[in-house]
Amino acid sequence: MNNLKNIREIYGITQEEIAKAINVNRATISNWENQEDKKASSASLEKLSLFYGIGPEFFYDEALNDTVREMLVQNSKHQREIEKASNGEHAKAEDFHNLFSSLTFDKAVQKYMTATKLLLATADEGSLEKLETALKINKKMGARLESIVKIRKAENANNEESLSDLIESLSAEN
Repeated sequence: MNNLKNIREIYGITQEEIAKAINVNRATISNWENQEDKKASSASLEKLSLFYGIGPEFFYDEALNDTVREMLVQNSKHQREIEKASNGEHAKAEDFHNLFSSLTFDKAVQKYMTATKLLLATADEGSLEKLETALKINKKMGARLESIVKIRKAENANNEESLSDLIESLSAEN
């Protein structure tokens, strides 16, 4: 199952815009959308997830349901309202491009640690329900990170190029 093109079209964005947002070239987006054997890396799926405001499972693993479709429409509508209100100063694709161009893994880890400490420092103010939800989120994020680590270890052990490197090498040839 490959929902990437459908998601992009529901959201109302071009391949060029989403490529710019997550710092890949347009041909890479085209390959991900149109070739079953070309899939986005875990890191790219997380970037797409952030951009569209939906979980990465909807890109390849789960069918789009009415709730997800409505989220995409509403997220896109909200984005257009922000862009209009800011007189074009806040174009989402450009903002994401700038974010991913300047954010390194080390900076992200620092921000993550600070956010986690802030969450813990304010936990006494949170309801039990919200604390439990935060814990579930933390576990799911940890599971995603664990999956990435396992893939990376396997690639390193086998002296293989990463999925992202292979896809980029194909796109560079186009």
